[in-house]
Amino acid sequence: MKKAKALLQVIFEQAVFTLSFFATQALLARYLSVETFASFSAIYSAVILLNIVHGCTVMEPLLVFAKSDYSIGRQLLLKLHAPMALLSVLVVIYLALRIPDTPPYFVYALILALAGFVAYWTVRAIAILENKSLKSVLPALAQLGGVCAAIAVIPKDSPYQLSELLAAIGLPLLLVSGLVAAMSKKKEEHPHPLPGEKISWLSFGLNNSLSQIMVWAMTHGLVIYYMSRQQADLAANFRVVMTLVLPAQYLNIAISNFGLPRLARLADEGSARFASMARLLIAATLASSLLYSLVLWLSGQLLVGLLFGAKYSGLDMRDYFLLPMILAAIQGTRTVLKALKLTHQASWAVAGGFLCFVLVFVTRPATSVSTVFVPTVFGLGLAAFIMFYQIRKSLKVVAI
Repeated sequence: MKKAKALLQVIFEQAVFTLSFFATQALLARYLSVETFASFSAIYSAVILLNIVHGCTVMEPLLVFAKSDYSIGRQLLLKLHAPMALLSVLVVIYLALRIPDTPPYFVYALILALAGFVAYWTVRAIAILENKSLKSVLPALAQLGGVCAAIAVIPKDSPYQLSELLAAIGLPLLLVSGLVAAMSKKKEEHPHPLPGEKISWLSFGLNNSLSQIMVWAMTHGLVIYYMSRQQADLAANFRVVMTLVLPAQYLNIAISNFGLPRLARLADEGSARFASMARLLIAATLASSLLYSLVLWLSGQLLVGLLFGAKYSGLDMRDYFLLPMILAAIQGTRTVLKALKLTHQASWAVAGGFLCFVLVFVTRPATSVSTVFVPTVFGLGLAAFIMFYQIRKSLKVVAI
């Protein structure tokens, strides 16, 4: 009963997070011009990259190491966030200053938005560590509320529109995350890890980050690439497709985050149940994404126009129905490799997929929205295939 309740809490929190992200993208796609939405999407893609680095170097090591042997506590988590937050701010300032004629108020809005996201990620990581994931629902809802308020108040012809939107996202996130953190009770710190343990989870996190950054380059990173090439239409449409695909991926992340600590424990114990649970987790992620792919296939162009407006009604989701399945395969297989603490193998697999992506991207450049995902499908598909092969070998070793 407790496990079922914990799973429902994790799925509910992930659902609210997904709804907040999805609704933000859909509302802004309808409200902003294609060019302004493409600019916002490029900024959001950079934020997603920083979120990936945070998740891979902080949150996922917590799920594998802290919950299995309690070697990482709240105090160490907060110490990790300090350099992460500083690095994030410096990266965003550098990116903002690289844009020609960047006004100071835009840089300030970017810093405020990023501070809000970093505060939110911190609260979310602590909530997961303490098995109280429902706490992090409030900042996600505050972000959505900020976007709705901005759309209602900011004039469409405002010269500060993008800066005002960033501030409307960042300020509620920062304030509500701070309120949640202030109301949280400190738990007893766990014993400090041995030196070998610290190196182990740090190496785990770095390899984890490397593979996810390459996945980001094959997906969200292309939004920034097309914006840098002055192809706002491709960038905006790419973001719309990714937004429609990601709900299935976020559900799979919730399933993986719930199962990862137990999988890691079973792997450490050399339990015979590891193989069956690993197969069950992969099957669950693939099944949920298969259902979602069928919804995309049946909806065709109807769903895009209904959610994102007439500007994007020409997108046919039948062209992208494979994406949720491929992303599910990546998520499920990476989770099993993380449980086995074989993130270096995931990095090699994704590196192989990334080389395939680059080869297809160079030899077959996108000429339309319908072909823009072809290199991504080839790259991620090869990476998933390699990881399935790696897991098959690893499960045989565990069984022995």
